[in-house]
Amino acid sequence: MPKRIGLEIGTAKTKLVVGNASKSEFRLSGYEVFDTLDGVYTIDEDIDLLRMELPIKEAMGRLNVKNGELYVTINNEKVIIRTRELPRVGPKEMLDIVRFEAESFLPYDIDAFYIDYKVLDEVDEKEIGETDDKQVFFNVMIIAAPKDVVDQYIELASRLKLKLKIVTVYTEAVTKFFNKHYLEDKKNTLFVDIGNKYTNMTMFEGNHYFANIKTERGINGMYERLVDHHGFNEHDVKYYMYNYTGELGEPIKREEEEHVSLEEDSSLKDLQMKLQSIQKANTNLSESDTDLLSLRNREYDSIINEVNRMVEFFKTRKYGTFVDQIFVFGGGAYLSDFAEIVNESLGVPCEVLPNKGYAGSIDKESYELMIPSIGACIGGKS
Repeated sequence: MPKRIGLEIGTAKTKLVVGNASKSEFRLSGYEVFDTLDGVYTIDEDIDLLRMELPIKEAMGRLNVKNGELYVTINNEKVIIRTRELPRVGPKEMLDIVRFEAESFLPYDIDAFYIDYKVLDEVDEKEIGETDDKQVFFNVMIIAAPKDVVDQYIELASRLKLKLKIVTVYTEAVTKFFNKHYLEDKKNTLFVDIGNKYTNMTMFEGNHYFANIKTERGINGMYERLVDHHGFNEHDVKYYMYNYTGELGEPIKREEEEHVSLEEDSSLKDLQMKLQSIQKANTNLSESDTDLLSLRNREYDSIINEVNRMVEFFKTRKYGTFVDQIFVFGGGAYLSDFAEIVNESLGVPCEVLPNKGYAGSIDKESYELMIPSIGACIGGKS
């Protein structure tokens, strides 16, 4: 059985996983997380995915991968997803209906998109028009991916000498993963993926997908506002965003900043270890530190408000049904105090996504980043 290679090219990090699968099981044998090159995602939202050819080839070399099937996850704001209740018909007729529906919400010519769909579940019988006739409907996810994005992945796979097996969208990939490891029939769960530039929120009613909302709130925006707009020291901002819990003790002393090289930080884990190594036993916060913590929490509020928007959207659409639990993952899993503040602000239990299924084969930090790329491999047909 050929190896499965899962790939997600994010705005900050590229994630590559390697393993084998049978049915819905995916056994991971290796992984890499590395920087996405500058210029892959531009300010005007153009993309140049082919710039990642060399870094991916180098990662494949380190993983001893020479061939296999490529499973790509697209997490791009140009991909458009809508859910519709459509009549229960055969695949060919369903695709015709889906294309007709897609034309009603696409911003420009449908020929510029690849159109696909996913039947999520069956809904109750509904009356047809004003007649007494009833028909069973499907809840269908309609996916429209721009051809200029997908075609770049096709070209990239060719250059990597891999067989492109599946191109899936973020929402479907993470749904496959959560369905296997986290969803519970009697619990409504919201997953919050805080990335470098965007935050993805995916809501489930029990085992059933409800909705996904993507918002332009991310870690980099918070960091840049605290440093560039408010003028705080980069070192202190990293410390209070990624390391400080209110229980660890004091802020890092200013005169010892030279012991931490911001340019050499290879990961959040490395940063935490370096910061902890120079902490001093002093629990008093300076006025500057208090201000920084206050502004950091205000930055958190911008994301928490988006989370609350999803919670309220779910409640109103589901007639007062509440969200039972929230999980945070992605780079935001390591934002200090964030899960606790969400819990306090919204009154909903919130925690960092626990490592299920891969605790022995992937470290915790990487696990929080790998969900979409692993999900693509789980979702692939055996």
